[in-house]
Amino acid sequence: MLITKMQLNDNQRFLIRSVAIIVLGLFINQLLQTVGSIVVARVLNDPIKFGEVNLMLQIFGMVNLFLNLGFNSSLVYTFSTNSKDAIENRFRLAMLSSAFFGVIVSILLASLAPLLAETYALPSLKGALVISSIMLVFNSIINIGVAAFSGNRNFGTQALFMVITTVLSTAGTVLGVLWPVGDGFLWGVSIGMGSGSILAALFICWKVEKVHHPKWWGHVSISEIWKMMQYGVPLWAGNIAKAFQQPFVTMIIGSSSVIAVGHISNAFRITGFIGIVTWAFMIVTFPFVAASYQDPLESKRRGTLCIRYNNLILYPLTVVICLYPNQINGYLFGESYTTGDSATYIRLLALGVFFSSVGRLGGNILAGIGKTKANFWVMIVAGIFVITLVPLIAASNPVLAVWIYTGGWAISAICMIWFFYLENFTLNWWKAYGEPLIPSLFMGLFMEVGRFTGGFMTSFVLIGIVCLIILTVYIEMREGKTVAPSNNFNN
Repeated sequence: MLITKMQLNDNQRFLIRSVAIIVLGLFINQLLQTVGSIVVARVLNDPIKFGEVNLMLQIFGMVNLFLNLGFNSSLVYTFSTNSKDAIENRFRLAMLSSAFFGVIVSILLASLAPLLAETYALPSLKGALVISSIMLVFNSIINIGVAAFSGNRNFGTQALFMVITTVLSTAGTVLGVLWPVGDGFLWGVSIGMGSGSILAALFICWKVEKVHHPKWWGHVSISEIWKMMQYGVPLWAGNIAKAFQQPFVTMIIGSSSVIAVGHISNAFRITGFIGIVTWAFMIVTFPFVAASYQDPLESKRRGTLCIRYNNLILYPLTVVICLYPNQINGYLFGESYTTGDSATYIRLLALGVFFSSVGRLGGNILAGIGKTKANFWVMIVAGIFVITLVPLIAASNPVLAVWIYTGGWAISAICMIWFFYLENFTLNWWKAYGEPLIPSLFMGLFMEVGRFTGGFMTSFVLIGIVCLIILTVYIEMREGKTVAPSNNFNN
């Protein structure tokens, strides 16, 4: 009844449906990873060994950022604007180029493995990274296959791919810890994850052939590859600068305290649950805005709508995590992983998720209209503070390192707003950021008051949640009366 009264237009219905699908897939992903981490933590029952596993996973995650060279982003854009060319030419070129670049990255990782093992004083890390390097090529293939379905807005299949890949990867990690092989459990984790990547790549390629029937073989045009790189490389470089920070901070801290790595990794996993909201909107926003790139006014409406709905979900989740960090941490990972600094890690990283959502969503909105430089420079701004300041002044101070990490994202958010004005593509900021904050402020107020009421705390929490729901529905119903239904939506 409420949905009917709100009179959702085509854009709103598509956005809600698509994001719901992606959120479900990402939530299952995050849940699987968290469950796997919980199993590993309890099986090892040793913060040092647990930190070693997380350190290797962070290194491998950081290396994965350098895959694809932006060919996946370029393929998404082409599928959104010219699907025929994507199927007949661009998919083949993207797959070939990404696989080739994956081989190069694999060789580089294998070459650096001895140095990394020596740096962290973990001899078994050398062989584990060499084994892991083999799976990078298959990860490149997986990314291109997923891009083919993201570009034509087949988000259900994309979510399925994410879940299958995570199931296989997480299962490999857990099995590697339970049954170590070679030079210890790090080798086992690498072999398990590698096997999962191979199986996932085979399944995704089969699905691509079944649905899209692309031309796998044909002419290789260097000029076309260069055009794809011109569009994709800024997004690729920006994504590296964006995602590089988390594993970089973890690795720097790991050089002085492996135990702190475990605590911060747990904080990243907890805040990762709210991060999936923005991640889902990023996946949907790019092709959603690109489909209307010839109509700037419609693109602005879609961009505003994406940010607004992202914040309607992200704001209350951020408030809850900031109010109850230790309770959440202790429940998930056990009291032994809860320290005096753990609440600070979680609160700062939760705020970092919000600040990063400004640049991440904004970058994808501008990329949807063909403007990619903002994504690159904003992420550089976010990362420069981490890369320059953390090694110099915070390598042995994890709390300060996380403050710097969050502060960098806050500054990058301001820069992204500036880029919208620079590109003459300003959105409705009140509807995007201001109005969605009102319900969460009321919810947080009641929850905070409830902390001082003893036995009545639960009642105040429930009142806060009810206020959140009522106010959210109210502002959306009022918004629905002022927004005319969009008739030019093309799915």
